[in-house]
Amino acid sequence: MKYGFEVEAIQAKKGKLPRDERNDIAAYISSLQMEAEEGKKAFRLLANRVNGRLSRDCTERSATITLPDYGGCQVMVRLKTG
Repeated sequence: MKYGFEVEAIQAKKGKLPRDERNDIAAYISSLQMEAEEGKKAFRLLANRVNGRLSRDCTERSATITLPDYGGCQVMVRLKTG
């Protein structure tokens, strides 16, 4: 099954991630689609693709991915519906 992603929020320390980079990250993640058997595996593939770390509290519908290359910002992502 193919999964798409929606960025809910991006959290970063104040001044660590410029607005244009936030927009670029959100646009890139939203443009990706992953082929996987279930949602958690799709999030794992997404984290690998963006060189991030997947949080342990990942569910079938949403996840948090930490991006070390961008000052450790956290991206809250959910699966696209419809």
